[in-house]
Amino acid sequence: MPILLYCVARPNSNESVAPGVCDASVQSYTLSELRVYWSELADPEACLGNPESLKKAAAQFHQVLRQILAETTPIPFRFPTLLENGEAMEQQLAAEQELYRAALERIGDAVQYEIVGNWEADEQADPATPVKGSEYLKRRQEAAVRIAAIDTKLKSVTAGVVREWRSRQERRAHRWFALVRREDRERFVASLRSAGPSEGVRLRLSGPWPPREFITS
Repeated sequence: MPILLYCVARPNSNESVAPGVCDASVQSYTLSELRVYWSELADPEACLGNPESLKKAAAQFHQVLRQILAETTPIPFRFPTLLENGEAMEQQLAAEQELYRAALERIGDAVQYEIVGNWEADEQADPATPVKGSEYLKRRQEAAVRIAAIDTKLKSVTAGVVREWRSRQERRAHRWFALVRREDRERFVASLRSAGPSEGVRLRLSGPWPPREFITS
């Protein structure tokens, strides 16, 4: 029967997870100090084959991860990661278990937070209006300055709380990812609140999440 993978994590005492994708039961087993979570899907096409069902399945997938994250830090698989059967799952995990174990050892019990920055000037601009080359370069330079200022501010107010920062530029937003020790979650949120608002930018915080952005060193 087809297998949908959720994540790998360290074994923990709480193995009870509510139904997952397509309301299938979430199963797990331990392989060489790793616990693997998955569901058997009798008909993947029926529950993943159209946009509406895929959206529902994605929400169920992330709900499973949040439940596991409440107890231990998981390394999630991309959604949807489907394998032919249980034997294929065991073969893949056996081949990659050292990579997973090393990643979990490096990340430890940390979790990920995400901050999305949107600038008011960019939100008000009409993307359909052509921009001259000189104006485009000017906007790029201004954006780089704004991002650098926010970056410095975030790292300053969270010094000693965040283990590692990573960031990514998108077309109309900039995303920061913070790797935070589980016991420092409240300190992290409090430190961000102490920073106050930044002029011309809207920052949105979400998390905690599994540390997907920090899996690779």
